[in-house]
Amino acid sequence: MHLDEDDILEKFDALVADGTAFYEESARVVRFEDGGLQFEFRVSDALAGKPATSPTQTQPKQPPASAEPSGCRPGSDIDVSGFEITPVSETHLLAINKFAAVRPHLLLLTQDGFQRQYTALDRDDLASARAVFASFQRPYLVFYNCRVEGGCSRLHKHMQVIPSPEGDEDGMLLWPDWDEARRGCIPFHYFLHRFKDGILPAPEDLSEIYEGLLGQAQKVLHRDDDVKDGSKAIPHNVAMNQRWIVVIPRRKGDANGVGVNGAGMLGLAWVSSEKKLKDWMEFGPANVLVEVGVANTHNGRR
Repeated sequence: MHLDEDDILEKFDALVADGTAFYEESARVVRFEDGGLQFEFRVSDALAGKPATSPTQTQPKQPPASAEPSGCRPGSDIDVSGFEITPVSETHLLAINKFAAVRPHLLLLTQDGFQRQYTALDRDDLASARAVFASFQRPYLVFYNCRVEGGCSRLHKHMQVIPSPEGDEDGMLLWPDWDEARRGCIPFHYFLHRFKDGILPAPEDLSEIYEGLLGQAQKVLHRDDDVKDGSKAIPHNVAMNQRWIVVIPRRKGDANGVGVNGAGMLGLAWVSSEKKLKDWMEFGPANVLVEVGVANTHNGRR
């Protein structure tokens, strides 16, 4: 598989220009530091129409078995008609995200629309993410929001793919790239694995690494009640680039109405209004991450 980023950007820009996809090029960017953590907020009206789940929901609504929304594959609640870029493998498809926070903002979905966002990543998921990394020249970041408590709003299993901020001239360094001493300020539990020599392992090895991190996350979350049969995973986020993979256990999807996804747990927060930004600031960005994650008792703030 070969991905031409220029072609992807051309398609992305065309969809935005005709109003099919939503992206605000002039979104206000606010950099902020709280408790040693760095945050980059993007305030974009384009995100105002993005589907969201209620704080009281345990999962997004199941699409009707015989009447999926137009443009959705059987079992799916994500419309990819006209947004497709290319099949990545027999199991996955790369598409443009209709509600984009960055340029380009992509989705890596399972070809099977019945695969669900409350399950753990498997070998095919990770192999497909690995293939996407290998096809781009500049650095990209993949993240996964498992369950509503992890920030998901759609049921169809998918990862999100965005340019890594390290590729920008003034982009911030994400905390998994910090040295261990500096990461001591992080007030929530996370489980990080750095790839030897900065080389992505083979899919089987990558899957084994992820499963090990997920097992550690499950221990600190103390949530075995609804994952015993293997049909569900604990709420968590996964973020991965070509140098590391991190798993972050999650207790809930929002704090005081402030929703957080996997990018947000890395400090990349996307909000649809100045009011939402104000909510983050009033609660305290670091406090938000502690509230939705699992507090590190040594560094926890709340």
